[in-house]
Amino acid sequence: MNRKILLALSVLALSAGSAEARPPSHLPSPVGGSRYRSGELLVMPADFSRFQRRSDGSFTTSDPRIQAALARHGLTRFQAIGSALSPRTIVLKSDLPGFDPVAAATDLRRTGAFRAVAPNVRLDLYETVPNDPYLIFQWQIRSTPENTDVQVTDAWDVWKGDTSTVIAIMDNGFDITHPDMASQVWINRGEIPGNGVDDDGNGFIDDVKGWDFGNDDNDPSSEPFMDPSGIDMGFHGTFVAGVAAAATNNNLGISGAGWKCRFMALKVGDAAGDITLESVAEAFDYMVGKGAAVHNMSFGTKDTTARAFFQALVDDANAANIVCVAGAGNDSSDVKTWPAACDGVIAVAATEESNIRADFSNYGAWVDVAAPGTLILSSICRNYKLDDLSYLIYVLYCAYDGTNPYMYFDGTSFSSPLVAGVCGLIRSKMPTLTTAQVAARLIATGDPIAYDHPIGPRVNAYRALTQGAVGVEPEPGSVAGLQLEDAWPNPFASATTMAFTLTHPAPVRLEIHDPTGRRVRLLVNATLPSGRHAIRWDGLDSNGRSLSSGVYFVTIESGAFRGSRKLVLAH
Repeated sequence: MNRKILLALSVLALSAGSAEARPPSHLPSPVGGSRYRSGELLVMPADFSRFQRRSDGSFTTSDPRIQAALARHGLTRFQAIGSALSPRTIVLKSDLPGFDPVAAATDLRRTGAFRAVAPNVRLDLYETVPNDPYLIFQWQIRSTPENTDVQVTDAWDVWKGDTSTVIAIMDNGFDITHPDMASQVWINRGEIPGNGVDDDGNGFIDDVKGWDFGNDDNDPSSEPFMDPSGIDMGFHGTFVAGVAAAATNNNLGISGAGWKCRFMALKVGDAAGDITLESVAEAFDYMVGKGAAVHNMSFGTKDTTARAFFQALVDDANAANIVCVAGAGNDSSDVKTWPAACDGVIAVAATEESNIRADFSNYGAWVDVAAPGTLILSSICRNYKLDDLSYLIYVLYCAYDGTNPYMYFDGTSFSSPLVAGVCGLIRSKMPTLTTAQVAARLIATGDPIAYDHPIGPRVNAYRALTQGAVGVEPEPGSVAGLQLEDAWPNPFASATTMAFTLTHPAPVRLEIHDPTGRRVRLLVNATLPSGRHAIRWDGLDSNGRSLSSGVYFVTIESGAFRGSRKLVLAH
């Protein structure tokens, strides 16, 4: 018999001798080796024109002070990531023995020539092993008399999301053929599958169902990902995606919190099991370009050298109107983790079914909201064969039946996508809200619970969808001086009309966008008099060509106001 299986059985036999014996509450985080990628530093130049990136791979500048800093650390070579034409991030490389990325980052920051600088940090996935493998319900989303869930089933009575609302998920890989997930995968309509051509011109060939930024290919599928104990954590991304967006109401498996929302598969783990800041930065660039509505990150680090770099990435996502959500971490500590503690990220702690803070969950004033994170049932990958030890652990500890691709697990990794799914419901129902307003709504409508440590209110999806304007939010469709109406007819076959009322003359810009955020038609760009205005759109783009059936958005800007309405063109 396999030696690992014998070892596992021996441990279980010893545990069986005590009524109090339980499986370990945590599996070690799947991070091996050094904390940083050797010889690498990630930088975001404030002004690319100050640097020369030559075809031989060398990286220089004419500024002697900056050049001296680069030379001190042997940072003479570069690799652009993301768009080759206009990259946001550069990987600088050094061959110096004893290269210290922390010291190098500090040195380069002092030059003032970079928006952000950080070592290429290996990030941790946030997961723990469940301690009760026999629970058979998704307690975290169903409304119960105990009222310890996040009221998702009640929320579905109000709103079920929208297929045009995309939740980007960065993780270690996804089973995109999973029977409960395949229909939920975001499809890049700008690509023609399998033709070997970058049809949409974004620098990625045949990225039809996302991208693998760890291995640099167009297949974001899961692969074995062994943690230091030798247990395969390759299921993590599929599990996270299932919590947020598994197919719902399909008579199969589990329900995803976002119901109709799709998920964008952004694999940031490589074949060695590493998730690095480099791959995450490139995935951010991709996600911003493709117009996700919500972004989930079930990983992070306590390493403060990554703080400013993550903040710069989050700032770009927020500027693109993407709500960022992240797990707070599983160290039962108040030490901040990144990106969860960044400004503009909704940091999520974990609670138990007994309505207390999960003992592993991080906490502190920097945590924004809480959501269930123990005994979470979700999907696992089946696109490769499990090793014997992992199979045994899944069966004995996680209630895997060996056939159906589902099991139980704990961690803020799974609290986070639950909240991301709720944010998907909010974004699709209230598209005019800014990212800050979505976060404010989530916090203001949450259930105030007295936990042992501060972890924010427990999310209440039903109130988040039904409560009136909160805090900084305007009333839906209105602002001082402007009232936006719904379009009619909608859906429409040949033309629709948008109307709005101005209380005083004001500049107005009215545009039509496709689901990726690309403008397809400018309808109004002028100062208009007070009164009611009705604008007709005939379903044509700016070149007079008929657009294909699908979802579009009309956006209106006037002063500080920006509003939008969803339009459905059905020829």
